[in-house]
Amino acid sequence: MRSPLLLPALALLLGLAAAVALSVAYPAPAPWSVDLPAWLAELLSPLGDRRCVIERPQALWLMPLSVLPFLLAIARRSLVDLGPLQIAAQLLARLLLLLAIALALSLPTLQSPTRGKTVVFAVDVSASIDDRQLAAAQAQVQEALDYLAREGERELDREDRTRLRVVTYGSRARALDLDAATTDADAPTTDADASLIPRDPEHALASDHAGGLRLAAALVDPETEGRIVLLTDGGGSKAERADLAATVRELGERGLTVHTRSFPASARADLVVRGVHLPEELRVGQTFDVVVDLEALGVPREQAQRLRLQLMQDGAPNSLTPFVEVDLPGPAADGVVQVRMAARVSEPGPVVFTAILDAEGVPRELNRERANDRAGVVGEVRGRPRVLLASSGDDTQALARALRADHLHVDAVSPGELPETIEGLRPYDLVMFSDVAAGRVGGATRQALTNYVEDYGGGFVMVGGENSFGVGGWGGTSVEELLPVRFEGERQRDQPTLALVLVIDKSGSMSSEDRLDLVKEAARLTAATLDPSDEIGVIAFDSYPYTLVRLQPAANRLRIAGDIRRLSAGGGTNALPALREAFLQLVGSRALVKHVILLSDGQSPEAGVAALLGDMRDADITVSAVGVGAGAGKDFLARVAERGRGRYYFSQDGTDVPRIFSRETREVTRNAVAERLLYPRVAKNVQALRGVDFARAPGLRGIIPLKTKPLAEVLLKTHDGEPLLVRGRRGLGRTAAFASDAKPRWAALWLRWGSFAKLWSQIARDIMRQGAGLIGGASVRAIPAADEGSWNVVVDLDAGAGFANQLSGDVEVIDPAAPAGTEPEKVPLALTAPGRYEAAITGVDASGGQRLLKARLFDPDLLDRPAVEATGQVSIPYPAEIAPDNLLVDPSWLSTLSQPDRDLDAALLASHEGPITALLETPGVSDDRMHTKALWPIVLWALVLPLFALDLLLRRLTFGRRRLRRT
Repeated sequence: MRSPLLLPALALLLGLAAAVALSVAYPAPAPWSVDLPAWLAELLSPLGDRRCVIERPQALWLMPLSVLPFLLAIARRSLVDLGPLQIAAQLLARLLLLLAIALALSLPTLQSPTRGKTVVFAVDVSASIDDRQLAAAQAQVQEALDYLAREGERELDREDRTRLRVVTYGSRARALDLDAATTDADAPTTDADASLIPRDPEHALASDHAGGLRLAAALVDPETEGRIVLLTDGGGSKAERADLAATVRELGERGLTVHTRSFPASARADLVVRGVHLPEELRVGQTFDVVVDLEALGVPREQAQRLRLQLMQDGAPNSLTPFVEVDLPGPAADGVVQVRMAARVSEPGPVVFTAILDAEGVPRELNRERANDRAGVVGEVRGRPRVLLASSGDDTQALARALRADHLHVDAVSPGELPETIEGLRPYDLVMFSDVAAGRVGGATRQALTNYVEDYGGGFVMVGGENSFGVGGWGGTSVEELLPVRFEGERQRDQPTLALVLVIDKSGSMSSEDRLDLVKEAARLTAATLDPSDEIGVIAFDSYPYTLVRLQPAANRLRIAGDIRRLSAGGGTNALPALREAFLQLVGSRALVKHVILLSDGQSPEAGVAALLGDMRDADITVSAVGVGAGAGKDFLARVAERGRGRYYFSQDGTDVPRIFSRETREVTRNAVAERLLYPRVAKNVQALRGVDFARAPGLRGIIPLKTKPLAEVLLKTHDGEPLLVRGRRGLGRTAAFASDAKPRWAALWLRWGSFAKLWSQIARDIMRQGAGLIGGASVRAIPAADEGSWNVVVDLDAGAGFANQLSGDVEVIDPAAPAGTEPEKVPLALTAPGRYEAAITGVDASGGQRLLKARLFDPDLLDRPAVEATGQVSIPYPAEIAPDNLLVDPSWLSTLSQPDRDLDAALLASHEGPITALLETPGVSDDRMHTKALWPIVLWALVLPLFALDLLLRRLTFGRRRLRRT
């Protein structure tokens, strides 16, 4: 007997076999993508997404194929005799249910690009942001919060929602808790610091734009598009702004768009103390100027302010100039005012000067930031400068007393006590020679002096006198090379200094009392005392001239002495022909100084002598006269000396003629010493002459004419134009030459002058060593490092004999504000380049402070004393955040920040102005990020369940008459 289940079972097996065969024969196809009808898309998605993806489309035919034969086989296998229409309806319902199940098994999903975005506000809350700017930034954030609230009323998937983050930054960035901030902001307040975006006073003294952007980028949800809005005034240091530009570019390469917004400050004018400056070297008791730079930025000239500028020294009012009144802006085109305030320090060690601009009464709109109305600087005050003074012929010690009166330590020694080594000279800042002859200074001392000036930066001053400069035999020496003057004018190497002609009366009266023998001896000694390059001539006369020695170099001493011995007495007395012969011989000489000594014991006719002396004067030939015995024509000889610009001597018996000739020769070899009343005049206004009233200065009774070298500075000159005080440089040191003396001979009137001590102390301080180190000198610089409060200390050496690369040492960092007894920090110096040593220091307060830097380097062979000593300083007048360059920066430069080109909607391109509405309302860019919504649950409850219920209904209810089948 045939079973009733056999046919349905076979049908089911057939359907399953067909489905398996079909799935094996044909691989699974790729997912299908279809667009839903608009009405259906609106029902399924709030955003109306129409793209439906069927992940397993094979289920649409495999499922019906495997079950359909079975359904057909059992269609009429019912205990109830149903009508054909109901059976067909039942079959159709089951088929639709089968298709609905197949559709659910095909895993349909609704896919659309995600529209979520993360908007991060990076808000600058540094000190340069005023309350008005912060309120404008807060309004932007509040607008975003309002948009977020409106968006929450829409039924959006999480992937399509907007995330909002807020970052605030100064010197450090931090993320703001919006929930707590909005809760606090609900309470009424008028304090900007307690508002939605609070300030961060602890970190307000810098603008780390780059750090704020990096934290903002870290808060962007990686599943959304990131949009960063930078709210800033655009201020900050150059380094901070450079970091900002680099970070914006970097974020753009990561796909993050940076938008900037800036708001005008409530005040754009500011009164600023730009800086305070000290001289390179400070000494105890020295009066110097503290220079203060003031500026009024953006203040109209019609609103100029008269303000008091105070100068504080170590926290107390400066004793010399406690305050001055200044007008800001100043008369200069840029409104800058530079104020000099005299100061003096009485104790060695660190000293801090602080300039304070009293601007309490200035309206806020004219002085935006009050914290930059003061600035300070630190310097090191050294002990009293040491001066080594070598002098001769001055029992009054006038120069030494003048220097000591201004707190200079003076060691007065004789020329023979001068040190012969550089170590003996090194402790001194200045060496002075006052009327010192070359013969009293040895060669070792001269060489040490040269090294002291050229290689060690020492100062050297030579003061004139009867034994100084060329008069004292310094011509052609290394000392002349040091000084800024030449002693002998434009003298050439082979040019004689002196041409001397002796015109001697040999009349019969000269034979009495052995006068002629004394004259011969005097002439011979004169020839012997002259330098070999000098020239000498001897002319004897009675009624006629006789040339015994024609003008020739004094090196021919043996011949000259032999010719002088031929002199014999006899004849009358007529000096004119002999003087004329001397004139003719001297005119042809190239010597710098030309001189005649006329000796006579009788009366000579005067006719023609005056005219001849006039010619000699025009030719720069001088004449001195010596009278011997009672019969000498004293009046005539005195007139000859006066008209010849020489000196007149008288000898009673001729015994002192050799002494007279020797003295006269010495006088004329003094390089034409000008002994007449000379008045000083200022040739160049410099610090060394400041405060000295030369209009009231008395005259000097003589000078030694000097010739200035190229590049030398003539500071003082005489009323007739002769150089009096000349300054110059030699190697690392300074030198000066004073043509007159500083003792009771030529400067006798100056010793009673009230400014004598002031002038010489200022000259000494100007020329003395200016902090040069042992090996060619050194300089210390402090360069800001990348980290806040860190500096790189750079010590550069200027060694005289190549770079000094084998030294070792450290730099002391001295905090003037530290308690007494605090040990300074020592940081090792390391060689980083030829002649360059560096060290890194930290802890310098960026909010304002000073540090004194003292570098010391030691030679490994001489560890008992430093080879290099140099000082520098770090002074931060006020934080860089409130510096005028940062406060008044033009924010338009923000528009120059560039990002890589990207294919974005115009509303999403980097912007720098305008409302942020478009940034908030424009949907996010998916960048291939897809939002997926599974539809199979909807198919189950929207199709399968209703069709299943319909199938049950068709199986339980009949349409029309019901018939029972016979069994």
